[in-house]
Amino acid sequence: MRYLTAGTGDCIITTGYQGGGFNDEYHKWLIECQDGEAMTGIYDTFKQFLGIAQVWCYFSFPKKPPSLGIYPFYPWCNVRNLTIGEYYCYDKVFPADTVDTFVTALYAPVSVDPVVPVGMKCCRTPESYRIDYNRCQWKYTHDKAGEHYDGYWIVKCDTDFIMTGMGQAINPWDNQLHFVWIQCCPLINAPEIIPQSRQIGYSSARSNYVTNVGYSSARSNYVSAAGRSFW
Repeated sequence: MRYLTAGTGDCIITTGYQGGGFNDEYHKWLIECQDGEAMTGIYDTFKQFLGIAQVWCYFSFPKKPPSLGIYPFYPWCNVRNLTIGEYYCYDKVFPADTVDTFVTALYAPVSVDPVVPVGMKCCRTPESYRIDYNRCQWKYTHDKAGEHYDGYWIVKCDTDFIMTGMGQAINPWDNQLHFVWIQCCPLINAPEIIPQSRQIGYSSARSNYVTNVGYSSARSNYVSAAGRSFW
Protein backbone atom coordinates (compact mmCIF):
# COMPACT_ATOMS: atom_id res chain seq x y z
CA MET A 1 0.00 0.00 0.00
CA ARG A 2 1.44 3.36 -1.01
CA TYR A 3 0.06 5.47 1.81
CA LEU A 4 1.40 4.82 5.27
CA THR A 5 -0.87 4.23 8.21
CA ALA A 6 -0.30 7.17 10.54
CA GLY A 7 0.56 6.62 14.19
CA THR A 8 -1.97 6.90 16.98
CA GLY A 9 -0.32 9.55 19.15
CA ASP A 10 -2.02 12.92 19.56
CA CYS A 11 -0.94 15.96 21.52
CA ILE A 12 -2.96 19.17 21.98
CA ILE A 13 -0.88 22.15 23.08
CA THR A 14 -2.56 25.09 24.81
CA THR A 15 -0.75 28.20 23.65
CA GLY A 16 -2.03 30.79 26.15
CA TYR A 17 0.77 32.95 27.57
CA GLN A 18 3.39 30.90 25.72
CA GLY A 19 5.04 33.91 24.12
CA GLY A 20 8.74 34.62 23.90
CA GLY A 21 11.58 32.11 24.05
CA PHE A 22 13.68 30.96 21.11
CA ASN A 23 12.60 31.72 17.54
CA ASP A 24 15.40 30.19 15.45
CA GLU A 25 15.61 26.82 13.73
CA TYR A 26 18.20 25.38 16.12
CA HIS A 27 16.39 25.52 19.47
CA LYS A 28 13.11 24.15 20.77
CA TRP A 29 10.23 26.65 20.79
CA LEU A 30 7.63 27.02 23.52
CA ILE A 31 4.86 25.94 21.13
CA GLU A 32 6.37 22.96 19.32
CA CYS A 33 5.29 19.42 18.50
CA GLN A 34 7.29 16.52 19.94
CA ASP A 35 9.54 14.00 18.21
CA GLY A 36 7.78 12.24 15.34
CA GLU A 37 4.83 14.63 15.39
CA ALA A 38 3.52 17.10 12.82
CA MET A 39 1.10 19.95 13.38
CA THR A 40 -2.32 19.14 11.92
CA GLY A 41 -4.79 21.71 13.25
CA ILE A 42 -5.45 25.04 14.96
CA TYR A 43 -8.24 26.13 17.29
CA ASP A 44 -9.41 29.36 18.88
CA THR A 45 -11.92 29.64 21.69
CA PHE A 46 -13.44 33.12 21.66
CA LYS A 47 -11.25 35.59 19.75
CA GLN A 48 -12.42 34.72 16.20
CA PHE A 49 -8.94 33.51 15.22
CA LEU A 50 -7.29 36.83 15.98
CA GLY A 51 -4.88 34.47 17.69
CA ILE A 52 -4.53 30.73 18.22
CA ALA A 53 -5.54 29.12 21.52
CA GLN A 54 -4.48 25.53 20.81
CA VAL A 55 -2.61 23.48 18.21
CA TRP A 56 -3.03 19.80 17.42
CA CYS A 57 0.10 17.66 16.97
CA TYR A 58 -0.21 14.19 15.48
CA PHE A 59 2.32 11.34 15.55
CA SER A 60 2.84 11.03 11.80
CA PHE A 61 6.24 9.34 11.33
CA PRO A 62 6.21 5.88 12.95
CA LYS A 63 9.22 4.81 10.85
CA LYS A 64 11.38 7.70 12.04
CA PRO A 65 14.18 6.63 14.41
CA PRO A 66 13.47 8.27 17.79
CA SER A 67 15.68 11.12 18.94
CA LEU A 68 15.49 9.79 22.52
CA GLY A 69 14.61 13.25 23.76
CA ILE A 70 17.65 14.89 22.18
CA TYR A 71 16.92 18.06 20.23
CA PRO A 72 16.60 18.73 17.32
CA PHE A 73 13.92 16.20 16.55
CA TYR A 74 14.40 16.84 12.81
CA PRO A 75 17.85 17.70 11.38
CA TRP A 76 16.69 20.17 8.70
CA CYS A 77 14.37 23.07 9.60
CA ASN A 78 13.76 26.67 8.57
CA VAL A 79 11.73 29.56 9.95
CA ARG A 80 8.95 31.33 8.06
CA ASN A 81 8.05 34.94 8.88
CA LEU A 82 4.28 35.34 8.89
CA THR A 83 4.51 39.13 9.18
CA ILE A 84 5.90 39.37 5.63
CA GLY A 85 3.50 36.86 4.12
CA GLU A 86 5.62 33.70 4.29
CA TYR A 87 2.55 31.57 4.82
CA TYR A 88 3.79 28.34 3.22
CA CYS A 89 6.59 26.04 4.31
CA TYR A 90 7.51 25.52 0.67
CA ASP A 91 9.16 28.47 -1.04
CA LYS A 92 9.47 28.34 -4.83
CA VAL A 93 12.44 30.74 -4.63
CA PHE A 94 14.34 28.19 -2.50
CA PRO A 95 12.86 24.82 -3.52
CA ALA A 96 15.82 22.68 -2.50
CA ASP A 97 15.73 24.07 1.03
CA THR A 98 11.98 23.98 1.57
CA VAL A 99 10.57 21.00 -0.35
CA ASP A 100 8.95 18.32 1.84
CA THR A 101 8.82 20.59 4.88
CA PHE A 102 5.88 20.79 7.28
CA VAL A 103 4.81 22.87 10.30
CA THR A 104 6.21 21.79 13.67
CA ALA A 105 6.11 24.96 15.79
CA LEU A 106 4.71 28.48 16.18
CA TYR A 107 6.37 31.52 17.76
CA ALA A 108 4.69 34.52 19.37
CA PRO A 109 6.69 37.41 20.85
CA VAL A 110 4.07 38.42 23.44
CA SER A 111 2.53 36.26 26.18
CA VAL A 112 -1.21 36.76 25.82
CA ASP A 113 -4.20 34.43 25.57
CA PRO A 114 -4.56 33.47 22.82
CA VAL A 115 -1.11 34.08 21.41
CA VAL A 116 -0.65 35.76 18.03
CA PRO A 117 2.06 33.83 16.16
CA VAL A 118 4.48 35.73 13.93
CA GLY A 119 6.82 32.83 13.16
CA MET A 120 6.36 29.27 11.92
CA LYS A 121 9.01 26.55 12.07
CA CYS A 122 8.99 24.10 9.17
CA CYS A 123 11.05 20.89 9.18
CA ARG A 124 11.84 18.33 6.49
CA THR A 125 10.11 14.97 6.58
CA PRO A 126 12.21 12.01 7.77
CA GLU A 127 13.84 9.67 5.27
CA SER A 128 11.40 7.81 2.98
CA TYR A 129 8.55 10.22 3.75
CA ARG A 130 7.41 12.72 1.13
CA ILE A 131 4.67 15.32 0.75
CA ASP A 132 2.23 14.94 -2.14
CA TYR A 133 1.81 18.52 -3.37
CA ASN A 134 -0.70 17.44 -6.04
CA ARG A 135 -3.51 16.93 -3.53
CA CYS A 136 -3.10 19.73 -0.99
CA GLN A 137 -6.19 21.20 0.65
CA TRP A 138 -7.05 24.44 2.43
CA LYS A 139 -9.04 24.34 5.66
CA TYR A 140 -10.67 27.71 6.36
CA THR A 141 -11.39 29.23 9.76
CA HIS A 142 -14.54 30.99 8.53
CA ASP A 143 -17.74 30.29 6.62
CA LYS A 144 -18.95 31.76 3.32
CA ALA A 145 -20.06 34.98 4.99
CA GLY A 146 -16.70 35.48 6.66
CA GLU A 147 -17.83 34.51 10.17
CA HIS A 148 -15.14 32.57 12.01
CA TYR A 149 -15.86 29.12 13.41
CA ASP A 150 -16.04 28.60 17.15
CA GLY A 151 -16.66 24.84 17.07
CA TYR A 152 -14.10 22.47 18.54
CA TRP A 153 -11.40 21.43 16.05
CA ILE A 154 -13.13 22.30 12.81
CA VAL A 155 -9.88 23.62 11.32
CA LYS A 156 -7.93 20.36 11.20
CA CYS A 157 -6.24 18.30 8.50
CA ASP A 158 -7.74 15.04 7.31
CA THR A 159 -6.21 11.68 8.21
CA ASP A 160 -2.72 11.21 6.67
CA PHE A 161 -2.50 14.96 5.91
CA ILE A 162 -0.13 17.35 7.71
CA MET A 163 0.04 21.14 7.96
CA THR A 164 2.29 22.84 5.41
CA GLY A 165 1.15 26.43 5.80
CA MET A 166 -1.04 28.93 7.62
CA GLY A 167 -2.39 32.26 6.34
CA GLN A 168 -3.80 35.56 7.57
CA ALA A 169 -6.03 38.28 6.14
CA ILE A 170 -7.87 41.37 7.33
CA ASN A 171 -11.54 40.81 8.14
CA PRO A 172 -13.69 43.60 6.61
CA TRP A 173 -16.12 43.55 9.54
CA ASP A 174 -13.59 44.57 12.20
CA ASN A 175 -10.59 45.59 10.06
CA GLN A 176 -8.32 43.30 12.07
CA LEU A 177 -5.87 40.62 10.99
CA HIS A 178 -7.23 37.09 11.49
CA PHE A 179 -5.84 33.64 10.79
CA VAL A 180 -8.04 32.47 7.93
CA TRP A 181 -6.72 29.13 6.65
CA ILE A 182 -4.26 26.29 7.02
CA GLN A 183 -2.84 24.26 4.16
CA CYS A 184 -2.87 20.47 4.52
CA CYS A 185 -0.99 18.08 2.22
CA PRO A 186 -0.91 14.26 2.12
CA LEU A 187 2.05 12.45 3.64
CA ILE A 188 3.28 9.52 1.54
CA ASN A 189 6.07 6.97 1.44
CA ALA A 190 7.39 7.35 -2.09
CA PRO A 191 10.31 8.75 -4.13
CA GLU A 192 10.70 12.51 -4.05
CA ILE A 193 7.95 14.45 -5.79
CA ILE A 194 9.01 17.69 -7.48
CA PRO A 195 6.45 20.35 -6.48
CA GLN A 196 4.84 22.67 -8.98
CA SER A 197 4.34 26.27 -7.94
CA ARG A 198 0.83 26.41 -9.37
CA GLN A 199 -0.30 23.75 -6.91
CA ILE A 200 0.98 25.31 -3.72
CA GLY A 201 1.45 28.99 -4.51
CA TYR A 202 -0.85 31.91 -3.82
CA SER A 203 -2.67 31.50 -7.15
CA SER A 204 -3.72 28.00 -6.11
CA ALA A 205 -5.04 29.32 -2.82
CA ARG A 206 -7.07 31.94 -4.66
CA SER A 207 -8.73 29.45 -6.98
CA ASN A 208 -9.33 27.02 -4.13
CA TYR A 209 -11.09 29.68 -2.06
CA VAL A 210 -13.33 30.86 -4.89
CA THR A 211 -14.23 27.29 -5.90
CA ASN A 212 -15.00 25.94 -2.45
CA VAL A 213 -16.46 29.01 -0.82
CA GLY A 214 -18.45 30.37 -3.73
CA TYR A 215 -18.63 33.82 -2.19
CA SER A 216 -18.78 36.33 -5.03
CA SER A 217 -17.28 39.22 -3.11
CA ALA A 218 -14.60 37.21 -1.31
CA ARG A 219 -11.76 39.12 -2.93
CA SER A 220 -13.10 42.47 -1.78
CA ASN A 221 -14.11 41.26 1.67
CA TYR A 222 -10.69 40.09 2.79
CA VAL A 223 -7.69 42.31 2.26
CA SER A 224 -4.13 41.48 3.21
CA ALA A 225 -2.07 43.47 5.66
CA ALA A 226 -0.17 44.92 2.71
CA GLY A 227 -3.41 46.47 1.46
CA ARG A 228 -3.92 44.23 -1.58
CA SER A 229 -6.44 41.49 -2.22
CA PHE A 230 -5.31 38.39 -0.36
CA TRP A 231 -6.95 35.96 -2.76
